[in-house]
Amino acid sequence: MKTLLFPLLAMGLLALSPLHADDTPLGEQMEILNDAYKAFRRTDDAAEGAKLAREAQEAVLKGIAMTPELVETGGHQKSKEEAMADYRHQMGSLFVTLCEIEQAFLAKDMDKVQELIRPIRDSKKAGHDAFMEDE
Repeated sequence: MKTLLFPLLAMGLLALSPLHADDTPLGEQMEILNDAYKAFRRTDDAAEGAKLAREAQEAVLKGIAMTPELVETGGHQKSKEEAMADYRHQMGSLFVTLCEIEQAFLAKDMDKVQELIRPIRDSKKAGHDAFMEDE
């Protein structure tokens, strides 16, 4: 009986936990972006890579119009206007990089694809540091 009680209690506590970033519309788009990024990072199929790059681009375009929760709640260090300008700049730069990745896949230049992918991880960390609360 106790073995059933603990999993049920744990599930109940998880249901009461606060929303996570991926529970927001922006979080959903960033999850789509992250999934596409992970997939195109590993593929050797140029057509599949180009398709995944376009999926990532679409998520960025949808996400750029949204406001990160940290900015919305006033938890960002800068004013809302300055923070949003920074956010749109980072997202715009990411969009350009994703377009370049798509072009490299279409040209079947896998070395160029890998070269363009490398800085995305650092960019992701910088964006998360600036626009997400620590959990």
